[in-house]
Amino acid sequence: MPTPAADVAHLLRRVGFGGLPAEIAALTPLTWEQIVDRVLDVSSAPPINAGLPNLDRNRGWWERYVDMTQFWTERCRTTNAPLAEKMVLFWHGFLCSAMDKVADHQAMFEQNQVFRVHGLGSFQTLLRETSLQAAMLRYLDNDVNVAGSPNENFARELMELFTVGVGTPSQPTYTENDVRESARAWTGYGVDDNTGRYVFRPEKHDNGAKTFMGTTQNWDGPQIITHLVDGPPRVQTSRFVAAKLWAFLAYPKPDAAIIDTISAAFRDSNMRIDALVRAILLHPEFRSTRARQGLVRSPFEFVVAAMRYTGLPSSVAHPEWTLEPMGQKPFDPPNVSGWRQNEYWISAPAMWAKSNFASHMRWRGIDAGLLANTASLSVDGAVNAALALHGIDRPSATTIAALRNFVDEERSSSRWAEQAGLLFLTLLTPEFQLA
Repeated sequence: MPTPAADVAHLLRRVGFGGLPAEIAALTPLTWEQIVDRVLDVSSAPPINAGLPNLDRNRGWWERYVDMTQFWTERCRTTNAPLAEKMVLFWHGFLCSAMDKVADHQAMFEQNQVFRVHGLGSFQTLLRETSLQAAMLRYLDNDVNVAGSPNENFARELMELFTVGVGTPSQPTYTENDVRESARAWTGYGVDDNTGRYVFRPEKHDNGAKTFMGTTQNWDGPQIITHLVDGPPRVQTSRFVAAKLWAFLAYPKPDAAIIDTISAAFRDSNMRIDALVRAILLHPEFRSTRARQGLVRSPFEFVVAAMRYTGLPSSVAHPEWTLEPMGQKPFDPPNVSGWRQNEYWISAPAMWAKSNFASHMRWRGIDAGLLANTASLSVDGAVNAALALHGIDRPSATTIAALRNFVDEERSSSRWAEQAGLLFLTLLTPEFQLA
C-alpha cells in the first residue's frame, strides 16, 4: 500500500533534516515498512574519509573549528543517507564530550567519526570505542585515573548517563561501591601525551579483586561495559537508551508501554542500534499526532534544514557564526548530560539568533536566485512557492494568512522586498521550527 506524502515528509524530518520533493515522491509508492528499510540502509553514505577538515595544529584554533563545523553541516546537507548523520547528532548529545575541556580539535572530530562508523551498529561496540578514545577519556578525567588514586568521574557517568540510569530511590540501579569499584577497573586507561591518542598503561592499572554489582573478580574497564550492556543490567540499559532515542526521534516522555516494546526489540537484536531505530519507526505511535507535533528543531537541525532546502552550502551559510548564539555549539555540549529538548530551544536570545541567521540566508538566497519569480505569481502562488521551497507541507491557516498579508502589503507599495521578505519570514514560521 502506498504511503501518504505527509507521513514520508514526517519520517524524513526525523531521520534526517527534511525531505526534498523528489525524495518524498520517490518513497510514497512504497509501503511504510519498505520506506523504513530504505532509510535504514546507509550504504550510500559518503566514505568516512571524504573531504576531511584541515585540523593541522599549525592553523589557528578558530580556523580548525570552522573546518570541523562546515565539514559536518555540509555532510548533513548533502548525504544520501541522512540517518547516519542524524545518529551522529544523537550520540554527540548522549555520549557527551566537549571542546571546552578536551581542548583538542582532532580528538573531538575523531569522536564524531566513531559515532559515524558505529552509530547504527552494536551498542556495546559503540560504547567501548567511545570510552577508549581521547575525547571521552579527557572529558571525564579517566586520563588521570590511576591505581592508588582512582578518579570516579567516568565510572559514574558510564552508569548514570550512558547505560542503566540512576533508577529510583527505592530501586537504584547501582551503588556508590559500584562506582568506586568500576573506577578501579578503569585505572590505567589514558591518553598518550605525545600522540594525543588512547593508551593503556598496565603499570597504572589496579589488578586487585573488585566487587562490581555483586561479582568479585579482577575487573578491567571493557569488562564493565560488557556487563552493563550484555549482563544482568541489560534490561535497565536497553530501556534507558530506548527512552532517550525515542525522545530524539519521536517525542519526550513516552509511555512505559512504548519503551517495553522497543527495548525488547533492542535486546532481541543483541543490542543493535539499527534494530532499535527500526522498532521506533515501525511503532504506530511514531506516526501519531503527538509525534508529528512533538519536537522543536534543535539549532543544528534548524540550520541544516535551511541549508538543505535552499541548497546553500556551509561555505555560504556559515553555520559556525550562529549556532552558538542559538544555544547549540557543535563539538561543545554544555555538560555531560548534553542538550535538552523543546523548551530548551525557545528563548528570546535563541529567536534573535535565528532571525540573524534567517536575515543572512535571505540575502544569500537572493544571490542564488531563490524565489526570483514570485512577482509574476499570484499572491497565493508566491506564498505556496515560499512554503514549498522550505519543505513546509502542512502550513497552518495563521501562517498562510500572515504570508499573504505580507505579500499583499508589498504589492500595494514598492514590491522591492517581496522576494527577500518571503525568504526571511518562511524560515521563521512556527512550522519551520518543528522537526
